[in-house]
Amino acid sequence: MIKIPSFVCVIFALNGGLACAANLMFDFGATAAADQYLTLSPGHSLGTVSAGQTSWNTISSATPPSSLLYSDGTTAAGLVLGLGQESSGGNNIINFSTSITTVNLAGNGGGTNGQKNLTAAGSIYGDDTTAANTAVGRDGFFGGGTATGTGVNAGAAIGMSLSGLAAGNYQAYVMARNTNSNIASNPKNIYSSVGAASGTFDFSLLTAMNQSNVGYATGPSSPYNTFVNGENYVTISFTITEGQTFFLAVDGATGIDNRGFLNMVQIVSVPEPTACVLMSGAWLLFGFRRRRQA
Repeated sequence: MIKIPSFVCVIFALNGGLACAANLMFDFGATAAADQYLTLSPGHSLGTVSAGQTSWNTISSATPPSSLLYSDGTTAAGLVLGLGQESSGGNNIINFSTSITTVNLAGNGGGTNGQKNLTAAGSIYGDDTTAANTAVGRDGFFGGGTATGTGVNAGAAIGMSLSGLAAGNYQAYVMARNTNSNIASNPKNIYSSVGAASGTFDFSLLTAMNQSNVGYATGPSSPYNTFVNGENYVTISFTITEGQTFFLAVDGATGIDNRGFLNMVQIVSVPEPTACVLMSGAWLLFGFRRRRQA
């Protein structure tokens, strides 16, 4: 029997395993992701989420679930998800007491004649048109009101909050698109911040990250078959201190559609470089000792 040195076990435990990370994944929409799409995500594509981490929190209601899971299937104790939208479209304040109006965006991929369907072969939105076989980036939530206009009838921005994260550095991958539409350009502004827990998130003074959501009339067999940061998802880097909350809001970026859309969010822990160096060194030393004993 191979005996693992105690110092390796200690370092392994302190770093949460070989991955040196604790990740969370949220799939917004009425239908859970089909098995073939569980790793069809920006985090998996980039390698920051391993192929074995496939536990998604399926968020199918405007009322957040009472418990969450990490991507490895373990319980995410102490984490609290909040959901909300603008109580008046265009006021730039997410109110977590105002329920997101629409939670059944199907993601049919079309909308405008002459534009390529988002669900073409090999698509990052999934290429199976069966309603039950949805991908994490296909269905989603969106804010209420009309697509265009101003005031109370304007499309509302939507948002989320997440409390209880351990202090540290993180990256969030966000997919935010009206996946029922293939129009030439339907960009979204994505805002984020960290701070004290609150029932509202005022993003009026924040600088947005833009997801361009390009539409294609012509191109290769599937112009949507590659994850492109800034085009079909955005990466947000943030740091949490003890007790802080992460806030996110999505709003329309042009007059085409003022509503906020949210399809998928992954939150990936970014380990301290020294911690993973120690971990790697420990395993290298362990391997050296095994060779010496052979």
